[in-house]
Amino acid sequence: MTRVLLFLVLWTVPPAAWAGPDLPGALRTLIGAPVVMVGDAGGGLGLIGASLIATSGDVLSLVDDNRATAPILGGALSSGIQRIGLGLSGLSTGLLEGLRGEDVERLPEPPEHYLDTEPGFGRLDTALSGFGALRLAILDTLSAPLLFGSQLAGASTLSERLEHWRHEARVNALGPDPAP
Repeated sequence: MTRVLLFLVLWTVPPAAWAGPDLPGALRTLIGAPVVMVGDAGGGLGLIGASLIATSGDVLSLVDDNRATAPILGGALSSGIQRIGLGLSGLSTGLLEGLRGEDVERLPEPPEHYLDTEPGFGRLDTALSGFGALRLAILDTLSAPLLFGSQLAGASTLSERLEHWRHEARVNALGPDPAP
């Protein structure tokens, strides 16, 4: 009976699902997955921090860059804090892009989003990008062992589906792929 069931299972599985092991792909996944996860997590935390720092600069600008204080202070302290937020955003984006090995088209934000806008403008978008990158780190952490195992076992159909799912998660979190 078990031989009949085994025969039926093997007979109904498409041949592409039982291709040979993808050892180079499995090795790339094994070595590359931790690097990508660190990029996701570090970039995400940095972007959230950048939005919080820039928002604190926005709050401070209500004191040092209003009609009464602008002629004297000129927003010196608040603009300095906003520049720190801009710098952290650039560093975080570089970490995210560098360790993922790809260009995120909408990051980093232009300096105008930090320095020449009304208080609060663009901060939520930066924070949401950071939370998206953190979610991507979790998804990459959970899916990397499955991808490694499927590549090592030669389950090419499953590997392709996992790669597609990971790409869709990346697009949802960070935006579309850059134009060629």
